[in-house]
Amino acid sequence: MADTAVTIELEHLTKTYAGVAAPAVDDVSMTIPAGELVVFLGPSGCGKTTTMKMINRLIEPTSGVIRIGGEDVLGTDPVELRRRIGYVIQSIGLFPHMTIADNIASVPKMLGWPKARITGRVEELLTLVGLDPATFARRFPRQLSGGQQQRVGVARALAADPPVLLMDEPFGATDPITRLRLQREFRRLQQDLGKTVIFVTHDFDEALVLGDRIAVLAERSRIAQYAAPLALLANPADDYVRSFTGNSTHVRLLGILTADTAADPGVIGHGAEPELTTAATLRDVTELLLAGHATVAVLDQTGTRLGGADFTTVRRAVAAAQAQARPAEETDADADSDADADSVSDTEIPA
Repeated sequence: MADTAVTIELEHLTKTYAGVAAPAVDDVSMTIPAGELVVFLGPSGCGKTTTMKMINRLIEPTSGVIRIGGEDVLGTDPVELRRRIGYVIQSIGLFPHMTIADNIASVPKMLGWPKARITGRVEELLTLVGLDPATFARRFPRQLSGGQQQRVGVARALAADPPVLLMDEPFGATDPITRLRLQREFRRLQQDLGKTVIFVTHDFDEALVLGDRIAVLAERSRIAQYAAPLALLANPADDYVRSFTGNSTHVRLLGILTADTAADPGVIGHGAEPELTTAATLRDVTELLLAGHATVAVLDQTGTRLGGADFTTVRRAVAAAQAQARPAEETDADADSDADADSVSDTEIPA
C-alpha cells in the first residue's frame, strides 16, 4: 500500500456474530475511489460502523474480500495494517498522560522514524490543523477545548501520512457551531491532501457538507443508494432514501454549492460590499443577503473578483444544479427554465 491515495474495494463483505441468525453486515460490495471522501450514512444499528471497522480489521469479516490499493488486506498482519490506516473516533482517544506532541508522534515512533523527522512532522501537522506548535505542542489533552482535541485527533491520524483515513462520527460530540467549523476545515484539508476517506455519520447535512459520494445504508448495511450529493438530492432511489433527503432539496443545496456558482460579473455592488471566497457556500452568501446586503462579492483564492451574487443569481445556481442532477428524460420534459429559477423564493432561503 503506497502512501498516496488508493482505491478501496469491498466484495461480498459479510459479518455474522456467533449465536445470531441474521448477519450484522450482509453481502456489501462497493468501490471507494482513490482520493475521495465517501460517507457511510444511516441510522444507529444499521451496520455502518461495523462495515468500516472491518476495513482496518478491528472487526474481522466472516467472509468477503477487502482490497486497499489492490492489496488483499485480509492476508496482512492486522497490527501492521492499522499502522497504515488513519483512524479518528468520536471520543477522540487521546492519551491523557501524554503531551499533544507525543500523542501525534505515537505512530511515527512505533514505525521507527528518526527524532528530527518526528519533530518536524508534529510541527507540520499542528500548523495544518490550525494549532500553533509553540502554544500547543507541550500541552496535555485536558488543557484543550473539545474542538482543539478533535483537531489533534485528526493530526494524529495523519501523522504517518497514511493513504486511507477512517472516521467514525468524529465531530458528533461537539456543539453545532464548532461542528460546522470542523466539517469545513476538514473538507478543505482532505481536498488539499487527497486522502481516501471513509466517514461514518447519521447526520445527512454533515454528509452533504463532506461527501464526494454518499452511501445510504439500510439494515445490515444494505446499500440503498450510492451517489454524489447532488444526484442523491435530485433522485432519491426510494422512500427510505427520501426519509433522509426530505422535501427541501433547494434549501439543502445552499449548503453544498460553492459561492462561485452564483458569481456573475454583470452584478455590480454599490457602496460597501461584503466579500466571500470560492471556499464559501451559497448558504454563506444568502446569510449576507438576508442581513440586508444587496450583493456579495465573490473572490477567487488570489483575491480577484469573479463577480457579484444576489438573490437572482443564487436562485439561478440552485436551479442549474437541480437540472444537472435530474435524469435526462425528466430534464427534457421540463423546458421552462424560468420557472425552475423562480422555484426558490427569497423567503425560503434560511438565515
